[in-house]
Amino acid sequence: MTEIQTTGGLFTEDIRNTILQNICDVFFCDVSDIEELEPVQAGLSNIVLSFKLRGGKYIYRHPGVVSEILVNRGRETMMQKVVEDAGIDTTLVVMDVESGWRISRYIEHRDFDYQNLNDMVRAIMLLRSLHEVPCRVRWNFDVLKKAESIRDQIEPDKYGHFVDFLNIKNRIYQLYHLTKTDGVKKCHVHGDARDANFLINHEEIYLIDWEYGGYGDPGFDIGSYICGGKHTLEDIDRILFTYYRRKPTEKQKRHFYAYIALTGWFYMHWTMLKEAKGQTVGVNKELWYHYARDFSIIALGMYGVDVV
Repeated sequence: MTEIQTTGGLFTEDIRNTILQNICDVFFCDVSDIEELEPVQAGLSNIVLSFKLRGGKYIYRHPGVVSEILVNRGRETMMQKVVEDAGIDTTLVVMDVESGWRISRYIEHRDFDYQNLNDMVRAIMLLRSLHEVPCRVRWNFDVLKKAESIRDQIEPDKYGHFVDFLNIKNRIYQLYHLTKTDGVKKCHVHGDARDANFLINHEEIYLIDWEYGGYGDPGFDIGSYICGGKHTLEDIDRILFTYYRRKPTEKQKRHFYAYIALTGWFYMHWTMLKEAKGQTVGVNKELWYHYARDFSIIALGMYGVDVV
């Protein structure tokens, strides 16, 4: 087999053999029973493949580059149980908590379209449903502290190579402390609610991959949704109107705008770690940088802070 570069890392012969063995152990089958094992270019963090077996189709997720640094599998497992019970993600077949690989049902779906109003409404309402689930996981996911923990894993000479990095950092830390005054309640969060993690078709929508899930600020989910694509200010205000089912208050609006910047900052660190370990991130790098840079200025102004 020729090695294949996927978005989550290099798909080698050794990884392929490990995956085949795991599938056989789960389904009590022979390797010859497994058909059409092939990479799916979807996730940025993991090697994701599809395969067919005994008339069914499945998705296999193999942990990608530096996932052991970024992800707590125990928390992911707990969140998976919560969202399965809530009907938000019922696709899981099996997951190995130690190594992080998992098998899920394949859901027929099309690409999520940020510009499709119906897609946006269905996704934001699903996030709202998640945020309203009674809390069973108190495993805190603090976006800024997580960014700091990622920073500590990056070699100093590979850290901070963005234009105006220190000024962005100062604005981000100001915003982080200001958001604490807004009185927004914590809840269950997904933490990576980008387009690639919504499986959508005419009848169903699921939110998958709970690697960053936990107990945190709902702004992180709206922030990660927005940071997944290009959005105008009008788009963002429409998203917030959908989330609240009304026009948000000025305090609510500034809080979510701040979390767009905070989420962009988190993803900047995710990018730096990936690149430090030799993985290319692609066009999202610039997108996340611009959200952190631009919205840190916009949001501080909403808090009444002058930005020089």
